Amino acid sequence: MKKILKISSILGILSIFVFLSFGCMKKVEMVRANTPEEAINLFNTYNLENNVEEMVKLYSNEYIDYIGYDANQIIKVMKKNRKNLNIKSSSVKSIEDVNENLKKAIVTISAVVDNEETTEDYIYALIKEDGGWAVSPDGITECINFDVPMSKEKELNLNLVKEAVLFDGAIIRVNLYNNTNNSYVFGTTDEKTEIVVETTEGIFTSVVEEPQKIDKKARNYFIAKVENLKGEITNVRVTSVFDVDKDGNAVLDTKRDITAYSK
Repeated sequence: MKKILKISSILGILSIFVFLSFGCMKKVEMVRANTPEEAINLFNTYNLENNVEEMVKLYSNEYIDYIGYDANQIIKVMKKNRKNLNIKSSSVKSIEDVNENLKKAIVTISAVVDNEETTEDYIYALIKEDGGWAVSPDGITECINFDVPMSKEKELNLNLVKEAVLFDGAIIRVNLYNNTNNSYVFGTTDEKTEIVVETTEGIFTSVVEEPQKIDKKARNYFIAKVENLKGEITNVRVTSVFDVDKDGNAVLDTKRDITAYSK
């Protein structure tokens, strides 16, 4: 799994949430293909050529919205992230009709990353928009944004900000601001933190496999993939959050759940 995530990050999937300072740049003119097949074939060609600019021009509006940066910023970060990447092959394995405006493509990519060679299948959404067809990595079919409340004083603030709808679930992004002078930890070795998502169609859970320490005054975010999630999100809860003592150990009797969203 670590290898897959590593390759994904260099391909510009789910991992370019990095703040950089950008000067004035020429606006990137987005491109739309005439057919879904043309869109993914062009994308594969540009991927093989390491032509980041043309790849990003094919990105869907939904994917750009989820990333949260404009096309110029994405291009700059992707170029930096792909320095140790060599794409050997990229070919379409299948294209499945979902509806007249959405297709699901599976692409087999062979690549060398940091001198390690691997071959994996990747899912892309092909979305009809702006009079043509666009490409959405990770199979992101829709981006839903949530209103973020003001941070509370002297609290560990967790706020749901985005949901990326996938073919097989969703990815949620939660902003984190530790507005205290204390450190915390998500989960312990024996009691793992869960991201519990309630929707109009049920309750879905994602497990945080390793404890995650939150330093005092930390300001960050985390993402979690929630398998098979369906329906409109009504509540997001992060379980098993603990205070940390001076030695860096979880204080077990401080266990609590924190609500990141409630409708």
